[in-house]
Amino acid sequence: MKNFKLDNEPKIKSGFKAPDDYFSNLTDTVLQKLPQQETKVVPLYRKKPIWLSAAAVFIMFIGISVFLNLNTTTQPDVATIENYLVYESNINEYDLYQQFDATDIQELEQSMVTNNLSNEAIEDYISTQSNYDIYLTE
Repeated sequence: MKNFKLDNEPKIKSGFKAPDDYFSNLTDTVLQKLPQQETKVVPLYRKKPIWLSAAAVFIMFIGISVFLNLNTTTQPDVATIENYLVYESNINEYDLYQQFDATDIQELEQSMVTNNLSNEAIEDYISTQSNYDIYLTE
């Protein structure tokens, strides 16, 4: 490669020159010109107002009392269950038979024997009860 003529020409000097120690003193002079601001200390624990803790206790009290009241269940009495089964239920003999297994049937037979219940006693009891009329017609 050939050398260019520009390499032989004298170089033009820049008209700008930084003063001596300009860059080493630049940060100090800039910081002196800025206004001094004190940093605020942010506490990690702020004191909450007393009403806020009172509101939290009140909400917890209401929540616990509602939760405990929802968990209380009452057992229906025997008359309510019987009335439901008599008037509201669509259960027939076949449905009852499907739910019993051999041990249940044996227990029922044994209870009838031990209580000395005869077919006539059962029929007399059913005929005296008014809510069993629908079973007599089936």
